[in-house]
Amino acid sequence: MPDFWIFLTSTALFDSLSTAIQIVIFVFLLSTRRPLAHALAFFAGTSLAYLACGLVFLYNREAVNAWLALFLPNMNSIPDPSYYGLQLAFGALCVVLGIVFAFRSQKQGLSPMFQRLTLLIRFLNPLTAFALGAFLSITGFPVSVPYLGALEKLGQAYGNTGAWPGVLYYNAIYAVPMLIPLILYLLLRNHVTDIEAKLHFHTPRWGSMVNSWLTALLGLVFVLDSAAYFGWGHALLPSRFF
Repeated sequence: MPDFWIFLTSTALFDSLSTAIQIVIFVFLLSTRRPLAHALAFFAGTSLAYLACGLVFLYNREAVNAWLALFLPNMNSIPDPSYYGLQLAFGALCVVLGIVFAFRSQKQGLSPMFQRLTLLIRFLNPLTAFALGAFLSITGFPVSVPYLGALEKLGQAYGNTGAWPGVLYYNAIYAVPMLIPLILYLLLRNHVTDIEAKLHFHTPRWGSMVNSWLTALLGLVFVLDSAAYFGWGHALLPSRFF
């Protein structure tokens, strides 16, 4: 069972870091007129909504899976050679795209999207910051493959009612990467000149790079997992990811 919790921890960290837009907005809010009120309200909206989505999905998992089965193939019915072949192709695509976008982000300045985001953030108050965080979590949840995969495995391992401590743990780990810039801000704001401007300038580029390199890293894991299956007859991961 320790392997399962290691999987849960790494999946939650990857999930959090791959949603770079939320971390970027959080840091941007630290450069507003009321930095802590705005940033903490956004953090609360993001975290509480993501947790609520996970719990709602968990308690309706069978119904959701039955509905999805009407449109999507049952992954368990796909034979291993076909599954790992598809995973190999998907992993290779993630590696290529992640590397390409990582190098692109090194050369680009502040994108038009982030420029518009900067203007929007100036008009937020704590209530609208909370609402924005909740909106991003709710709309992003249906395509959050790591979270959905973790919820499915938690439900299978502990049952829908017994899995809620695992969901709480996942969301606690998910929150850690967003708390790191907050801690740095609190430690450095009285010692670094114009720390808000520095965070504002560097965060979009670093957020985009982290997102891209994590995509490449996930793809590499899929490639190695599939290569081990075809080379040695058994995959590296103890179970299928999807």
